[in-house]
Amino acid sequence: MLLIYLYWNSNTFQQDQVIEEQGRVIKCKTNYIIVKIKNSKFYVQATQNNYVVGMKVKITGNVSEINSTANYYQFDFKDYLMKDYVRYQLKVSNIEQLNNFNIRVVFYKLFKLNNAHALINILFLNKQDSSDLLISNLNNLGLKFLMNFNLINIVLFFKLLEKLIGKKVIIFLMFILFVWNYLTCWPLIMTRILFNQILNSFKKLKDKKELKNLIVMIWLILLFPNFISSSGFWYINLIILFSSLMNKKVNKIWIFLYFYILFNILNIYFTYQLNVTASFYAILLSPIISIYYLLTPIIYFVDKNLLNNLYNVLLLIISAFNSFSLIRNIGSFNILFLVLGFIMSISLSTNLVTIKIKLFWTTLFVLTWGLLWLLKPSEYLSMLNVGNGNSFVYHNKWNNITIIFDAGVGKQRSSDLVSDFLRYEGINKIDIVFISHTHEDHYNNLFSLKENFKIKQIILNDDFANSIKIKNVMINVFINPNANSENNKSLVLIVDVGNIRSVFMGDAEKETENHLINRIDFLYILNLRKVNILQIGHHGSKTSSSVEFINLINPDIALISGENEGGNKKFPHQETINTLKRLKINYYITNGNNNFFVMFKNLKVVKK
Repeated sequence: MLLIYLYWNSNTFQQDQVIEEQGRVIKCKTNYIIVKIKNSKFYVQATQNNYVVGMKVKITGNVSEINSTANYYQFDFKDYLMKDYVRYQLKVSNIEQLNNFNIRVVFYKLFKLNNAHALINILFLNKQDSSDLLISNLNNLGLKFLMNFNLINIVLFFKLLEKLIGKKVIIFLMFILFVWNYLTCWPLIMTRILFNQILNSFKKLKDKKELKNLIVMIWLILLFPNFISSSGFWYINLIILFSSLMNKKVNKIWIFLYFYILFNILNIYFTYQLNVTASFYAILLSPIISIYYLLTPIIYFVDKNLLNNLYNVLLLIISAFNSFSLIRNIGSFNILFLVLGFIMSISLSTNLVTIKIKLFWTTLFVLTWGLLWLLKPSEYLSMLNVGNGNSFVYHNKWNNITIIFDAGVGKQRSSDLVSDFLRYEGINKIDIVFISHTHEDHYNNLFSLKENFKIKQIILNDDFANSIKIKNVMINVFINPNANSENNKSLVLIVDVGNIRSVFMGDAEKETENHLINRIDFLYILNLRKVNILQIGHHGSKTSSSVEFINLINPDIALISGENEGGNKKFPHQETINTLKRLKINYYITNGNNNFFVMFKNLKVVKK
């Protein structure tokens, strides 16, 4: 069946081909749709999304490959689409909705559900816009799954009904749930529970949990082929396996504790975070959300205007929870961490092993975790792949120091890129952020950093001290007071960490370079120690990096954050490269693909 599926999704279109075809909408999200034309799927941007899954459309556009600018520490949208066999996007010049009889389309039009209230979208229609405050706060808590008629509520609901009413009513309710699943495009958790309830109606299968789980997983894979490559697949299967081996006779508090340990191991591996409060908040929020499932339809038919008040109350509750959440970035760990963590969880929760074995696996897990942390680089400067922008991160894990030199990204890059990197590295606080000047490509990630991290100090180019000391880091700050452009007002930093010296230029051009060459204080500090690392000014533009200035600095390593965007943004310029070659300086360019780490232990440069 998989081979047949791959065949029917084989590519029949070519790059840059102009098409005018009829297709069908098969996925509908907040800002995009997936359209199936013949046997191929296309990604289509849709900022005003009034489409419905199942809708027929006539579409004219240009076929192009889906580009990805994601780094290894970020969510890769292209990879996500490829797993669902979406290989191309359509740059649409015209799209027209066609008349067709589809139950879902008719239902949405009849009840005007494309313009439904946010609560209706979130609770009943499986529409979760990440920009919505409610969803954003739940995301921060790690509890977005609660808004999908969550597992806790729906299982309790069916168990209660089995005791109170007859089998015929249960079958009727299952039919209602089936229709609801269809209208909401088969949310994974709801679909899994529905399949499980269908199997429960067969007496021979009712008590055979392992067989039921196997059948349900096969159904889900056939219905959602890309499910097998998602983290959700791991969560579900590891929890099923954990449950089957777990000692059910122990106190419920211990059962909760065992699941708590397992969930946090999974969260650390997949999200790089230890979420101390998520499980407790899930228990507290579940009954509140259950009440909302009952209240929302009643208020909808009584007075729709009251839905805003209902939404605001729930937002207030979740925001309060968010204020007291305990989440710590732990960083990435390899598969060994997950395997040993799972074995430890099983050994603790089962009665099949002795206390000595429990202690062995717990000790081995803790020691391995510690060893994996010790093997991580102790001190480095990273140049992040941000396109034509600047983001440099210095981190020392032993002294617990993190300094950011600019926090900006170029075109089509995520506003959370720097935050994603810090989370991946297990960094939780920032000592100081230097913003060299007020161009967006040097500061547009600052808002995300403020939201997600404790920042002790932010230094801008209109408010700075001549020198700053943080533990063993000494930073001398220079600026051109006579600069006639924002680029030339960039902060220039000489950073000394032990025996390693770095110079950061921001977007300073030759005008500021000439100013610095003639400053006695700059020359005095520069002559005290050799420069090891130089951030090349203005992304390697020919307006910066004069031969005289680069020769004066004479670094061991030159770092260039830039890429060829086309037009007037083709960085770095060849003149700058020629200068570095002429002076025999090793240089490294992000070029839209690479992150570079300079290890302070031996000045080795590592590309990732």
